[in-house]
Amino acid sequence: MNLLQLFLLLSIIMLPACSNLSQTYGLTILAHNKTSENEFPIDNKLYYMLYGQNVCIAVIAGKVKIDANYEGYDGYREFIVSTSTKLITDYEHHLIGISRYFQNHTFSLVNRHDIDMVLDEYDPSNMAFIPEELLRKFARETAATHILVLNFSRSFDDRSHAIDITERQLISVATGTVEASDYLKARNSISPL
Repeated sequence: MNLLQLFLLLSIIMLPACSNLSQTYGLTILAHNKTSENEFPIDNKLYYMLYGQNVCIAVIAGKVKIDANYEGYDGYREFIVSTSTKLITDYEHHLIGISRYFQNHTFSLVNRHDIDMVLDEYDPSNMAFIPEELLRKFARETAATHILVLNFSRSFDDRSHAIDITERQLISVATGTVEASDYLKARNSISPL
C-alpha cells in the first residue's frame, strides 16, 4: 500500500473521531462541524510517529484567557479553572478515541497526578509556551516523550456571541521543538454575563 492510499484510509477512518469535538466550555457550547483531515495535523503527526517510537503524551492547559473587558467579573477565575480542566479532559478523551484507529500502534497518556506534581510550582494558565527547565523536569519525573499544550482564548463580538480559539502544540520533551500545531476557531452563542 503506497503512502497516498494509507493517507486516504487514515483520513476516512479518523474523520469521524476528529469531527466529533462538540463540548461545553463554561458558558458556551462549542460545536465543530465535519472538517477535513488536514485541519488536524497533530492527530496525523501522532499516527506517523507511532511507527518508529513509543509515544507518551502529557496534556496540559497553557494560557487560558477571556476578553480583557470581562476580567473583573465575579466568575472570571472560576471560568479559567473550569475551562482548563475541561480542555484537558476533552483532549485526553479525544486522544484515547483516535488511538483506537491506530491498530497495533498506540500511545499512552501521562497520569494526571504526575503532571500535577511536575507543574506544582508553575501556573500553566499563564504559560503560552513551555520553559526549558519545565521540559527537563518532565523528562526527569515522568515518562512523557511529548507535551500537548492547549491554549484557549475567548473574545466577544456582541453580548450573545463569543469567538473561541483553541490552539494546540505538540512539543518534543527531548528537543523542545514544536513538532505540530493547529487551532480550532468557533463562533458560539453564549448566555449573557
